[in-house]
Amino acid sequence: MSRRLKLSVFAVSIAALVTLSACGSAAVNEAVNIEGQSISDETLDMAITQLADAGQLTLENGVASGDASRSVLGALVRGKGTEIVLEQYGEAITDADRKTVTDQVTQDAGFDTLGKELQELIIELNSADLALARVKAPSEADVATMYETAAASVGALCVQHILVKEEATTKEVLQKLNDGATFKAVAGEYSIEPNASETGGVLGSVDGDCILLTDYQTQFDIDFVKGVLAAKTGVATGPIKSSFGYHVVLVRPFDDVKASLLALLAKTPGEMLLNGLLATGKITVASEYGIWNPASGKIAAS
Repeated sequence: MSRRLKLSVFAVSIAALVTLSACGSAAVNEAVNIEGQSISDETLDMAITQLADAGQLTLENGVASGDASRSVLGALVRGKGTEIVLEQYGEAITDADRKTVTDQVTQDAGFDTLGKELQELIIELNSADLALARVKAPSEADVATMYETAAASVGALCVQHILVKEEATTKEVLQKLNDGATFKAVAGEYSIEPNASETGGVLGSVDGDCILLTDYQTQFDIDFVKGVLAAKTGVATGPIKSSFGYHVVLVRPFDDVKASLLALLAKTPGEMLLNGLLATGKITVASEYGIWNPASGKIAAS
């Protein structure tokens, strides 16, 4: 079985099954609630069973490990998030999407060895991804509102930071900023980051003043990301402790970064909006599975 197909099988426990969780007529134990929509324990158990039957995970005495359960449940969360974004932005899976995916996956020699329901799930998830790719970026006015309310909701962050060795120094930094000094000037005076006087502490990328949220989640210190996610737009915030020291951060005002942000959002709006939803939406996880960590975009063990 190819790596692509195995990943698709693992991910799908998802699109169709998540939909099933909202259709029950009686109260069920809730594994996750995302923005008021439930994923049930029954759905999770069904997903794990189908994945085990397909050889995608191993059960010990009929039970999946905690890590395996969290991985499957995290995939279920992403599937439900995709469903929410598609609904919010007026997009839907089409028959053409399903045909495109079906034509692709049936070329894989291992696909016909899977159960019919699992085959349908694979097709549904990948079809949802095609629909997500058609989601258009919100208007500039809507992006501005989203960014000012919760910057990460647009799927990217536009940040300046000042890094110092001692926590006490952050008080001096914040005082100077509150007294009206520019962030760039204070970064040049205090930050131990190389070239801070030239960069002003801007954390940018080849795309400009902003960095994709997924890059923060995979490449930055998780405690730093947690602090940035909690910061209000336009307000200097600190101290935030990381493995490098102590930070004062500024999520930059929209008007300062809108050209870079809008250009970045235009490239993959559906994916960015999904990641933004998962970072800023209300997601609760049943305690036996762990807790949702927006800084990593994953379920972590309790």
